[in-house]
Amino acid sequence: MKQISGIYIYPVKSLGGVQLTESAVGPHGLAYDRQWMVVDMKGMFVSQRKVPKMALIQPVLRDGQLVLSHGRDPNDCIATPLSGPEQAADVRVQVWEDFVEAKLCREEVNEWLSDQLGTFCRLVYLPLPNARPLSERYGRPGEATLFADSCPLLITGEAALQDLNSHLADPVPMNRFRPNLVFTGGTAFEEEEWSSFTISNVPFRGIRKCTRCKVINTDQTTAAVYQEPLATLATYRRDAQGVNFGLHATLAEGQDAALIRVGDQVSA
Repeated sequence: MKQISGIYIYPVKSLGGVQLTESAVGPHGLAYDRQWMVVDMKGMFVSQRKVPKMALIQPVLRDGQLVLSHGRDPNDCIATPLSGPEQAADVRVQVWEDFVEAKLCREEVNEWLSDQLGTFCRLVYLPLPNARPLSERYGRPGEATLFADSCPLLITGEAALQDLNSHLADPVPMNRFRPNLVFTGGTAFEEEEWSSFTISNVPFRGIRKCTRCKVINTDQTTAAVYQEPLATLATYRRDAQGVNFGLHATLAEGQDAALIRVGDQVSA
């Protein structure tokens, strides 16, 4: 039997993750997942690919606020409303090939982030109506995501991580792969072949395998960057699209928002 063993959101793209015991899931993914993004002075997204220490900024959802703090000093923090910045200016931002209209967070937040990351940057918020349509290469009409790289959800199996770690001299934790949903049971990498699955009878569509970049080599607790596990994963999990680990997914067409919990049964 397969069961959900972990639920994670990353409210700010490329910053730390938040572990949950339950979450609402809708057509754009888990509630608040990647609804904020760090951008540079030109409006281009900033990620751990170029700034690994973004992993050290830890978000918390508390009292209607998104609170950001540095992992080494939780008392050094800044907050912005979960509902989005009030009376915010619209700003055109870019994530990969997509341009969207986002809301600019207040200057104090931007100054705090710039100080923490050592480079000028700004925090922006994406209202749900401005969600990005999925690429026509793999998306269907009406499917959209917020600031995630390409798709609303990423699901991975613990069996896949165990398989990978059996090839590594130094095992890595699942947080290297920044999944939304983790499940126990089943066989290694089976999720990559799912075209559909259910979680507690809620139907989802499997979109495509997740091709991995060098971010999985960044230790999410120290921001140190290594050669593994990408080097080893590339020796046996590569296809024409790239090096794979996990499955991109979304709610099935016509499915209303639902609540999913750790312990829910997964069927495929």
